[in-house]
Amino acid sequence: MSQLDNRLDGLLELRKAKGRFRRLREYDTSRGSGLTDFSSNDYLSLTTSDELRADYLKRLNDTDVILGSTGSRLLSGCTPAHSHLENRLCDHFGAPAALLFNSGWDANVSFFGFVPQPGDWVVFDELVHASVHSGMRGSRVPSARRLQFAHNDPESLAAVLRKIAAQPSSSAAPPTVFLALEALYSMDGDFAPIPTLLDVFDQHVPREQQCVIVDEAHTTGVYGSQGRGIVHQLKEGAGRDDGRVTVRLMTFGKGVGCSGSVLLASDTVRSFLINFARPFIFSTALPVSTVLALESAWDLLSSEGGQRKRDDLAAIVAYFQELLAPVLARTPPELLRLPDPTPTPFPGAPEGLSAHPHSPIHGLLSPTPHALSAFLLARGFIVRPVVPPTVPPGGERVRVCLRAGHSREEIAALVSAVAEWVDSGTAEAEAAKAGRPLRARL
Repeated sequence: MSQLDNRLDGLLELRKAKGRFRRLREYDTSRGSGLTDFSSNDYLSLTTSDELRADYLKRLNDTDVILGSTGSRLLSGCTPAHSHLENRLCDHFGAPAALLFNSGWDANVSFFGFVPQPGDWVVFDELVHASVHSGMRGSRVPSARRLQFAHNDPESLAAVLRKIAAQPSSSAAPPTVFLALEALYSMDGDFAPIPTLLDVFDQHVPREQQCVIVDEAHTTGVYGSQGRGIVHQLKEGAGRDDGRVTVRLMTFGKGVGCSGSVLLASDTVRSFLINFARPFIFSTALPVSTVLALESAWDLLSSEGGQRKRDDLAAIVAYFQELLAPVLARTPPELLRLPDPTPTPFPGAPEGLSAHPHSPIHGLLSPTPHALSAFLLARGFIVRPVVPPTVPPGGERVRVCLRAGHSREEIAALVSAVAEWVDSGTAEAEAAKAGRPLRARL
């Protein structure tokens, strides 16, 4: 074994000792496999849609170029198909401009790595995605000017903004204050109270110095009219676009059932990213086959069939919560519980968006997520454990992701298996053996 392998192996052994070692697991979820997937982010079950498959195959049959884009967008990869999709998404989301990226990760790293300048401030929810942190670390904004606030906490945000206001400006031009949020957080499955947070932002930062970025990775296609997302629904309900959310990230690898993403922003931000964002400049563009798949997906999402899928998902989520509630009510919270929800994230919500909408993501907190995951897998359910460093210590969990294609029978069987885990005493025994009770709050 080489010196490098020896050193890396030692680091891997340390991770194993902490119970944080990751490995790839292959699952067969095809018909007849006996496994039901409750881990996928395919919230609307688009990846198995016969309607989408037929439309996509027709598009492939009608085009000459079906595979790679052959180069970066700045070289040979800016095809009519790419431009058409960008223009379509720009119109669909009601945005000034749109720029495609190969992934949500690339988009966040590009924006946060290159748009904020040295004298600016970046304020972010403590649970924003790792890609935002990677972008900030690569940016020219010093760490002292990158400040987090407690998750979904308006008072904590206000305290951070007061701290910024108390700092003397180091340049003649006032700094831009960037505020990074997610519409729906992927671990707790809770919504950001966007209107409340924006009101706090307005109280402390002049509008001309604001730049609000909302990552809608887990809401794209799933919420809002024709799947336009939470921000669009809030704007539509208010009857105006007051410009408070200036940048939106819509990703395609979850509810849209495909891959890639689009950043919705001003023409100036789009042009700046084309000129300075290295992940965009030096990456081969999305394959034409993927662009065609996205056209088909948005045809479906914009149709009555897409709305039926959103309605089906909402019904499945409500049914799961109805069955799970009595199980958790009789379970000691140190053994199994859900994270504390955000109180009414959308008070006075517009039509089509409830004050506290249902989320397809449910993080079941447990001190022994690996044991619980294995228990459920033995009963035919893929429910993956999530452990540090993905979540903070004390936030270990299994994450249940619901899909429009799940049947009520599958939901009932999963909840029954969770109840069996609790009632058999297995959970308590495993927790005692681990000696790691849940903290009262993340």
